[in-house]
Amino acid sequence: MPSAPVVHDSVCPLDCPDTCSLAVTVADGRVIAVDGSRRNPFTDGYICAKVRRFPERLYGPGRVLYPLRRAGAKGSGLFERISWDEALDLVAERLAAVAARWGAEAILPYHYGGSNGLLNEDGADARFFHLLGASHLDKTICAVPTGVAVRALYGGMVGVPIEDYVHARCIVLWGVNPAATSIHTLQHVQAARRAGAFVIVVDPRRTRTARIADLHLRPRPGTDAAVALGVARLLFERGLADTDFLAAHATGVDEFRTAAAVWTPERVAQVSGVAAADLDAFARAWAAASPAVLRCGWGLERNRNGVDSVRAVLALPAVAGKFGVRGGGFTMSMSGAFGLDKAALQRPDLRPRPVRSVNMTRLGRALTELDDPPVKALFVYNANPVASTPDQNRIVAGLLREDLFTVVHEQVMTDTAVYADVVLPATTVFEQEELHKAYGQTWLQHSRPVVAPVGEALDNVTLFRRLAARMGLGSDELFDEAALATAAVGAEAAALVRRDGVLRIRPGGADEVVQFGTVWPQTADRR
Repeated sequence: MPSAPVVHDSVCPLDCPDTCSLAVTVADGRVIAVDGSRRNPFTDGYICAKVRRFPERLYGPGRVLYPLRRAGAKGSGLFERISWDEALDLVAERLAAVAARWGAEAILPYHYGGSNGLLNEDGADARFFHLLGASHLDKTICAVPTGVAVRALYGGMVGVPIEDYVHARCIVLWGVNPAATSIHTLQHVQAARRAGAFVIVVDPRRTRTARIADLHLRPRPGTDAAVALGVARLLFERGLADTDFLAAHATGVDEFRTAAAVWTPERVAQVSGVAAADLDAFARAWAAASPAVLRCGWGLERNRNGVDSVRAVLALPAVAGKFGVRGGGFTMSMSGAFGLDKAALQRPDLRPRPVRSVNMTRLGRALTELDDPPVKALFVYNANPVASTPDQNRIVAGLLREDLFTVVHEQVMTDTAVYADVVLPATTVFEQEELHKAYGQTWLQHSRPVVAPVGEALDNVTLFRRLAARMGLGSDELFDEAALATAAVGAEAAALVRRDGVLRIRPGGADEVVQFGTVWPQTADRR
């Protein structure tokens, strides 16, 4: 007799700033529906269409159900089923052989965090590869230019929470399209606009977000720095810059003003295509409003001048003195709000010796050109580089090398998995325990399995614990989920979030985030 449906709490695993809490309906041991829950107040019960279709990933024909060993030519997609014991023995034996012959740096892990939280990405896996002494992967494929810019300007100061946008009288959305990529942000922007906020969107495309704006600037791709410097020039030129704030809290003001001075409205228009009248309207609206907040996205970093563009854009709140009031300042990634102790979680001290770093965007060259030692074993998880990493042809050429041993731990048979020597079945978020931080809001979340693993799938924590045991690396305690959570966020936060499922993080210990009020630049002089 069929069992009655039961609704379980969970968390969305997709690479999105919002990190929604989910209500997952299970019947007869299968997920039958995914909806939003109100457990996370920020996401407040509604979700996008993408995650609603997640059951298709759990139970679709592409799901990897059992460990597989290559049974044909590389890339043929021909595999034979083997047991977990056979698979783990084979992987452990081949990794040990590579380390013995070439050194452990000939082993390269390749991974990214789009579908995993703190336990299954850069947690147990990092500890395993550190114990092994494998090459370090430099995860540069996303948000590095923006991260460099934020640290350079503000030392990683926590951003304005999206919930506080309701207080703002001017909101700038620059290089971001929340209608498609952060739907709860759009909700707060629309609420602020109904309350009288002036909304400016800077985006080359006429997006759905741009259609709700009071002012839409459409710069040519790669010209964002020119537009931002042009706005800064107008602020200085017209006496709209907050010179008192700059004198008290900023360095390099004269140099920045000089750099901006050459960007006249006419030159900006010529370079970027943004009309002088629109540049003027931006400067006037930004200067006049208080609070005013600028939401910088990741779109403008995808250029050779990405760092400088973001630096110029994020300087505008300082030039106009928009700090010191709730709802005023800027928002970039909110990841820093969680106070994550990466060293305690990842344990780089476990490395037997210093190791080289490999830039993930240069995987193709690493597989085909790197020497001393060459990459002889590749371990891919939480990623699909054939589909998502630059230089695809060179990556494929590397994966076709007969002397390269490739392991792929994956939920479905991806473009990369077909080139593997061993494919290991991986769990989804609904089949594993996970600790979730966000980069668009400040609620820490915890989720537990809501269904048993499909087939013989294993989560990353279990996989690397078993591999470590087979290879005589470390101890089981290094791969304990509760201990990993405690290492990441501290004992108190880990206990509370594991108990309640959700925990509000208060940066600086204050109930309100006020830049240059309750939170400050993480620089030596707080400037």
